[in-house]
Amino acid sequence: MRVFIAVEISDSIRSTIAQIQGKLRGTEDKIKWVDPSLIHLTLKFLGEVRKERLGAVIEVAQKIAPKFSPFFMEVKRVGAFPTSSSPRVIWLGVDRGSTNLQRLASELENHLAKDGFSKEKKKWTPHLTLGRVKSLVEPQKLSGLILGEKEVVAGEMEVKEISVIESRLTPSGPIYTVLERIRLKGM
Repeated sequence: MRVFIAVEISDSIRSTIAQIQGKLRGTEDKIKWVDPSLIHLTLKFLGEVRKERLGAVIEVAQKIAPKFSPFFMEVKRVGAFPTSSSPRVIWLGVDRGSTNLQRLASELENHLAKDGFSKEKKKWTPHLTLGRVKSLVEPQKLSGLILGEKEVVAGEMEVKEISVIESRLTPSGPIYTVLERIRLKGM
């Protein structure tokens, strides 16, 4: 089963994301937009996990989450990886709360590595993926639209829990099933 650990996003932020995506759709570029109902903030993508190892993943999440107190996260600024002039992934960033998210992701990463899960090679940056660019037809126009939304604020929410989620890929898109929600508590 494909598994990841994430922060689920509030409905109000999802609604604003749909509006932002609408503004970014004004080009002929081939972009696979993520359905706003599926958008989440991935803390750790584990990929294929055997069912017998799922317990270890949930155990790590249950061990780490209570070490953190709930905190607020502000979602803002549209950007792109690797750059807005040559986008492959269009995303929304996190301002307030990004340090807490980085610490949470790092703790999960380190503890899962001890259980034999591979570590990421790239530095983790908190973001919400809005779309993946398949081919550029109007790169300057898309870059302009991305830069035009660089100050947008999608909203703020309190992060109170993390979720272990299964992702099943289907021809009509992924289907996510929450396997476990673990509350943040603080020590």
